[in-house]
Amino acid sequence: MIMPCRPPSFCTLTFCLAVTFMFSSCTHSGSTDGGSPVNNSYLASARNISSEGILVDSFSYDDKKRVATFGQYGYPADGSDSGKMTAAFNFSGNNTLPDSYVYTLNDDPSVLHALTFDGQGRITKDTSTGADHFVAYYTYSGNYIISRIFADGDLSSEAYADTMIVTDGNMTGEKLWTWDPSETQWTDQEQVTYGRAAAANPGYKAEIAAAVGPLLHALSLYNFSGYGDYVSKNIVNKLTGMLEGLPPGGASYTTHVDATGRVTELLPSIPGADGKVVFTYY
Repeated sequence: MIMPCRPPSFCTLTFCLAVTFMFSSCTHSGSTDGGSPVNNSYLASARNISSEGILVDSFSYDDKKRVATFGQYGYPADGSDSGKMTAAFNFSGNNTLPDSYVYTLNDDPSVLHALTFDGQGRITKDTSTGADHFVAYYTYSGNYIISRIFADGDLSSEAYADTMIVTDGNMTGEKLWTWDPSETQWTDQEQVTYGRAAAANPGYKAEIAAAVGPLLHALSLYNFSGYGDYVSKNIVNKLTGMLEGLPPGGASYTTHVDATGRVTELLPSIPGADGKVVFTYY
């Protein structure tokens, strides 16, 4: 699934793929296959491919199946500069939760981010230890996961309030507000609803979603606007609501699966959209 396109804001972001590419690969998909979700493998990559270029969300894991690195790589088809982001996670001993991660964007200096979790092992805070003062807060209330992201630690610069509505283990809706310091006000940027299919979300692992799923969601979307959904159990088959570029009535998506039931491709049913998402596994 590719999530709604977001403007670059994470830490010191300066690179963003063209909006036309973002929406052709920033779409949602699903399957009409029946049965229970099946995904016994670990996601290696989600490659968003269109005539505008390729955007890759990439994972590696350590020998304990913990996320070791999350990377994002953009390759515009016009040959312009590619973009890359990596988040390398650090763990103490056998702890299942990371203490921190090292964030690197393009050729900028790497920045260490400290992570905080609550008593249920859910991420609550992401704090840059660098000069950028970036901080993000994650709160949980009922069916809501709320991310509050501050590029410079406060409202002196860009900020985002992203609310995910999670029902029965799936993100069924999302609302995003952005803060423009020049206008000193919040802007309602999107309000969308997701329909879910029976097929398993390639990006879902229970132990990962419960711990750092919201962080991976933010890393994917607020860098180059990638695949994004590392919280939901099932893949998406419908997108409706208020979102720039979304046609009236929303959009529907289909999937291709392999012999084991794993989703290998997502294909949009949007007029003029030539993108698809290809998934690979370890």
